Amino acid sequence: MKHGLKLAVAALSTAGVLAACGASNDNAGSGKESKVITVGTEATYPPFTYKEKGKLTGYDVDVMNEVAKRAGYKVDYKAMDFKGLIPALDSKRIDVIANQMGINKDRKKKYAFSDAYTVSGSTIIVNNKTNDIKTLDDLKGKTVGSTQGSLYAKTAEKAGAKVKYYKGANQVLKDLEAGRVDAALNDRLFVLTQLKKTNYKVKAVDKTFDKNESGFMMAKNSKYTKDFNKALAEMQEDGTLAKIGKKYFNEDISK
Repeated sequence: MKHGLKLAVAALSTAGVLAACGASNDNAGSGKESKVITVGTEATYPPFTYKEKGKLTGYDVDVMNEVAKRAGYKVDYKAMDFKGLIPALDSKRIDVIANQMGINKDRKKKYAFSDAYTVSGSTIIVNNKTNDIKTLDDLKGKTVGSTQGSLYAKTAEKAGAKVKYYKGANQVLKDLEAGRVDAALNDRLFVLTQLKKTNYKVKAVDKTFDKNESGFMMAKNSKYTKDFNKALAEMQEDGTLAKIGKKYFNEDISK
């Protein structure tokens, strides 16, 4: 009797397990899988990507969030030093970089980019007391401060300058004020917004050089490129990109 009872219980247990497995498979088949994209950003480069009261924000972050929303992705941000962004992409620890990544021929040989969501120009920043640096030619023999991994470092080297590397843009400005470097190169938009907010005794020269286009950077042949470009085109068409630009710069910086 006990033996028969054990067999009956075992049979019921087996049936229950099979039923549970069947229910689990049905739910998995009917449920919609959420898509998560891991995005690397510096988080110390205002007004593009920075933290305010502990919350990640900025122009690049707002654009990324809207693109992800329209493309059906959830975003998992990973904050790191600028110099670590490309190695993180190479090692597949992140899927995309959202950090004013300049689009150029050398980078496009190895990486994919979304369409540009920022169009700007570059400028030279000097100490308030400096009057002999006005163009790239004037940088020959000078020391230029740059964040590690920045394209501006290559520009400075081509101009004949010695490059001193820093973790962030604010550290560059601090040493520029102190006279430990002679100049710095950065985006016109960074200068437009940030120099007004700091007490650093530095200034930008009048002229800009180069046309800079920045996009979201990802692995070559990335599956995200098409979705991102579709969302960006919609945002350009309906005025969302312009609205985000005006929030941070009082102007549309997307074209």
